[in-house]
Amino acid sequence: MLKKLIDTNIFIDRFSNPDLYKEIFLSEGLVYISSIVLMEIRAGAHTRESIHAYNELSNFFRRVDRIIVPSVRDFEKAGGIIAGLQSIKGYDIKKSASITNDCLLAASARSMGAIVYTQNKKDFKAIKDIFDFEVSFV
Repeated sequence: MLKKLIDTNIFIDRFSNPDLYKEIFLSEGLVYISSIVLMEIRAGAHTRESIHAYNELSNFFRRVDRIIVPSVRDFEKAGGIIAGLQSIKGYDIKKSASITNDCLLAASARSMGAIVYTQNKKDFKAIKDIFDFEVSFV
């Protein structure tokens, strides 16, 4: 069964326009959300309306038991990816803290055999150059 791990940017766009990316959510396979993505969405939810939307999203994925929590091994793999991005790609992690979460998302996706769906081509292409995982750019 196809597993789809959706990046934060896609969920945020769907909050504004629920018709966006319908094909990802309605096509074959199961959609999962990472605890990392939940954290990023909650961090950006400041209004009553956005907190309510976050709670609905989080509660849905809890009910269907499709929240992915990275393992210790995933954190270790992400650390290796970050080291590679710094030494091979010249990334300055201090200037791009969100790349850490992206590395962890990539490691989690590979561990569970999922495809990451994202708009973030720049960072995920760099990660893909260092670490073998499946990614689909939308």
